[in-house]
Amino acid sequence: MKTFTIVLPTYNNLDLFKSAYGSVCKQDFKDYEIVVVDDSNDSSIADYVSSLNNPAIVYRHHVPSSGAVNNWNHGLQLATGRFVIVVHHDEAFEENDYLSSLNKLFQKGYDVLVTRVKVFNGGVLKPNLFSRAMMNLFVTIPSLLFLCNVIGPCSCIAFNRSHLIEFDNRLNWLVDVDWYYRLLKGKRRKFLDNLYIDSFNDHEDKITNQIDVKQAEVKDIAILNSKYKCHLLLRGCLFINKIVMLNDLKGIIKKVIRR
Repeated sequence: MKTFTIVLPTYNNLDLFKSAYGSVCKQDFKDYEIVVVDDSNDSSIADYVSSLNNPAIVYRHHVPSSGAVNNWNHGLQLATGRFVIVVHHDEAFEENDYLSSLNKLFQKGYDVLVTRVKVFNGGVLKPNLFSRAMMNLFVTIPSLLFLCNVIGPCSCIAFNRSHLIEFDNRLNWLVDVDWYYRLLKGKRRKFLDNLYIDSFNDHEDKITNQIDVKQAEVKDIAILNSKYKCHLLLRGCLFINKIVMLNDLKGIIKKVIRR
């Protein structure tokens, strides 16, 4: 059993895949496997992976494409490492000691570790980092994530595979937040303020460009309200989320939370 499984879902963007893959290879901690789940409708990534001849890679190509969430879940199903991180192809580990730093903390008995994100648009860093106190609050009370996703991308979460859960494929926009909530709830978790994931979300094939976000969020909130009928705080956050979203007030709320 490897210490880490890095699940690397990818879709039609070889350059981004190379960046994500390269950030794994540069790690000073080498006890990992890389599970590449490829939903592309061409063979460019398949050909590149074949040329690497890297025994650490487990590769699966879906033909036809299975859809984003099903692709992520397939990667989780293939994971065999003790600890798991899902790194989408538009994300990358910033530090070379990212995995070794996580491993030291996992040895202390933590179930889930949450790190920071840096979001880049056109190579420019967006000033969107939340305060340390706010991050700790939301990680401690994960129901609040349904009010505002302060964590960011999936790769900011690392977890013990004994607690593995799959993404809810009924959801589109809040699928990551729901996954974070279920991973964090009742677990021994810790927020790390000194480790970073780089996120490059200005590419054309990102999910935001493929769906009607407002419509998807309304649908997801209805599903989640039914799913968590007895969770009053969570349902309250969903209600506020819906009111804010329908009135286009999210930017204002995020600015208030950052303060």
